[in-house]
Order: sequence, then structure tokens, then C-alpha cells
Amino acid sequence: MNSLGLILLLSTLSALSAAFAQDCPPEYTAILPQNSEFNKACASDNYSESPCFRHVSGSLRLAIVSYYSIWYKVDTKVVTPIVKDGFLTDFTFLNFQNNYHINYTEAGVWLRYQYHDIQHCFDLAWGKGSNRAWSWKLIGAVANGGKVLFDTSQTSTGVVTVCHNRSIDLWLEKR
Repeated sequence: MNSLGLILLLSTLSALSAAFAQDCPPEYTAILPQNSEFNKACASDNYSESPCFRHVSGSLRLAIVSYYSIWYKVDTKVVTPIVKDGFLTDFTFLNFQNNYHINYTEAGVWLRYQYHDIQHCFDLAWGKGSNRAWSWKLIGAVANGGKVLFDTSQTSTGVVTVCHNRSIDLWLEKR
């Protein structure tokens, strides 16, 4: 193949790639550790209304975090959570008064956070988003051995209101 043919082939492939790019899933955004910001929001001696999540197993690796509205429409704008370190296991949100949707793409499950302005409460909703989810489970509990809030292996979708507990442990595991 001569150089003109190669140029034509490459430009055609480039045009096709651009044409189909809009159908691709959202790009993953690098999540960089913000230890001091995380500690400011989640330190036990600091009163903050921000919820603090800790993956006992699993992490935000391959997760897409975005805003969502109360009408259950996930915004396409990807949001970067505040993570403690490069392991992506401990995280909180920049603005705890927004609503967030976490799509664990590898596991096919999702978690939603919705703030309430009453008595320091928030809702956690969970669900299975694909067939892949049947071989995974997502469990949430009040931190440090507290009450189990949800378990996708027991209930595939639901919502729970959490009050006066801002630290939540999460387990994302294969069954």
C-alpha cells in the first residue's frame, strides 16, 4: 500500500471513530487522593454533615460517580468524589447537599445518595443495573459493626433512610 492509500485509510478510520464516539460509555475520570480534604470532612473529632463511606471490600475503581435528580435521571456529568488515598476505598462528596449516583460498572450494581435537610438524614438507594449484578453483592452498614442497612443479595432494589450516622461501611464482593 502506498502512502496516499495509507493516509486515506487512516482518515476514513478516524472519521468513523468520531462518528461512533458519542455512543461510547462515559470516560473514566482519574480520581486523585485528597487526604487533607477527606480528613477535614470525615475526621471523628470534626463535626461535619458530610457522609463518609469506607469500602471494607471493593472500591471506586471502575465506578462512575455522577449527579442525579430526584426524578431518577442520572446526569451525564461525571463527578469526582473526595477520596482519602489511592486505594479508592474511603470517600465522601464535595457537596453533601447534592444527590449522587455511583455506578459500579464492573459489578452491575448502583448506589444512590440523597440528602435530607431534616435531622441530619440521608437516603441510600441501591439496585442491580445489569445481569452481571446477580453474581455480585453490595452491602451497606453503619460503620464499625453497626446495623446492616442493605444487602443486594437479599433485596435487589430498595431505599433506606439513615439518620445521625454519617459513617457507612460498604462491601462490594463477588458471590
